Amino acid sequence: MKPDTRQSPTPQPHPHSSASPKQLDAFAARLIRRKARQLVGRAGFTRSDRDDIEQELALKLLKQLSAFDPGEAHWHVFVTTVVERYAASLLRDKRAEKRDHRRATSLHVLIETGDNGPVELAETVGRREQDARLGRDPRSDEERAQLAGDVADVLADLPADLRDVAERLKHDSVSQVARDLGLPRTTLLRRMEHVRRAFEGAGLRDYL
Repeated sequence: MKPDTRQSPTPQPHPHSSASPKQLDAFAARLIRRKARQLVGRAGFTRSDRDDIEQELALKLLKQLSAFDPGEAHWHVFVTTVVERYAASLLRDKRAEKRDHRRATSLHVLIETGDNGPVELAETVGRREQDARLGRDPRSDEERAQLAGDVADVLADLPADLRDVAERLKHDSVSQVARDLGLPRTTLLRRMEHVRRAFEGAGLRDYL
């Protein structure tokens, strides 16, 4: 008889103990590390947050081990479900935090932009480009900050191929993007439609 590979190899930890992927089997550890990498760059998560994300995902999974029933689901399915759901929860919470922060942030605060030194946040939004794209009167500072953040969130959530298309279309024509990517125009138009739906779903129809 073959051994039951669906059984969890990890014991249930104390509810308040710290956790890391090292405490889990190879599959769970790889999934957690991959998911943490995917969250970096989305909704304000940075590389410095990756270890914390991994620990939170590992702890959540360890706390859920008592719910694992090998008679109902394979171990890999169970692990994937728990990790994906909690990662989505982390993303929602971070976005909510960002929205609250953006409401309270002035565009006149100084931010670091690398070699150029500190500049006002307003300078990074691209006021004239924004107004020209929207084809209407200039927005207030707060509205532009909100829009810039919302657009960045939508772009970050797109699959890599759609995000690439959206970024290229900021400065290139449809024909040029199709040539650069080596895509038939019909394929590019389908991808553009997916991008459009993503923006409309986020309430950003006017940005298109």
